[in-house]
Amino acid sequence: MAQATLDVRTPDIPDHDSETPLFRHVKRPEWGVAIMAYERDGARAFQFEDGNLRKIRKGYYKLMEEADDLGERAAHIRKNLVRVVQADEGDADHTVVDAVAPFSEQVELFTRLYPKGFQDPEWIEDHRTTDGAALKRHRTPISEEAREALSAARCAEAIEGKEHQEFAEVVADILARTDLVPISHAKALRGLEPEEKARYVESVADLLHGGRPYGERFKDYLTTLKVILGERPSWRIATALSGLVHPQNHVVVRRSAFLRQAGSIAPTARYSRRATVASYKNYRRVGMGVRERLAALGHDPRDLLDVYDFVWTTLRTSALDHLGTDRD
Repeated sequence: MAQATLDVRTPDIPDHDSETPLFRHVKRPEWGVAIMAYERDGARAFQFEDGNLRKIRKGYYKLMEEADDLGERAAHIRKNLVRVVQADEGDADHTVVDAVAPFSEQVELFTRLYPKGFQDPEWIEDHRTTDGAALKRHRTPISEEAREALSAARCAEAIEGKEHQEFAEVVADILARTDLVPISHAKALRGLEPEEKARYVESVADLLHGGRPYGERFKDYLTTLKVILGERPSWRIATALSGLVHPQNHVVVRRSAFLRQAGSIAPTARYSRRATVASYKNYRRVGMGVRERLAALGHDPRDLLDVYDFVWTTLRTSALDHLGTDRD
């Protein structure tokens, strides 16, 4: 007897290349951007940035509009999404960071804690400023002080006047008055030898205000920190100054929470344990992605310091049990 032929319909999987269109769900911007993974049985499956594959039934395709406002970010997003799809198809060369929770659950937790979002008086009191003495968790006063004390003009004056030791103390004092870095780091800076302080100050000035591409300056800064500290710097130590002085453009990275966040923003990018130029670009993209998604939902962060605290508030270990309505 002839063997029956099974009627198993395989998905219509589109070819993914540099022209693969990017989409956004018009009613769920918190899911992020998506590419179509396949089409089958009257439905299209879309791989979203938050790590989820969602099926959109025929008749609802209009909910997926092309995302043509991403500029140069489009290529990076497309590459990550294609990697996720390929990993699901069995491509073992691609590692994907699992999302610990949908981004929407983070926002739900955030608004449970702070109903008015970043404008909530409790958020401002907890993270931005206070009528009393500023605490280490308050971002606004220390960022304003850092932008003034470490301005391009002040850096140039310190180097030209060979005031390296005095300026190193200014930097150490700023870092000692924020919880963005361990207090031990400020103490280590104060204990440097004069020639080490000179090298450090010149590296800080270059990092914050140099004319070369940021990646080159960041790489040299990491090298200096490794030499003077005797070990590769942690992410917070490596990124705190840029995040304080340029909070609209640079993010302070707290690896544990930001790696969890990467699972719903850029899950296929590489994230090293210690600070590197390549991984910083990816972590920065995570921070920018969080800011854009929050803004799309009506929660516009003041800067990337707000993003840092949002990520830490919603994804630190003690917060994970409170994500989602079905969690204890």
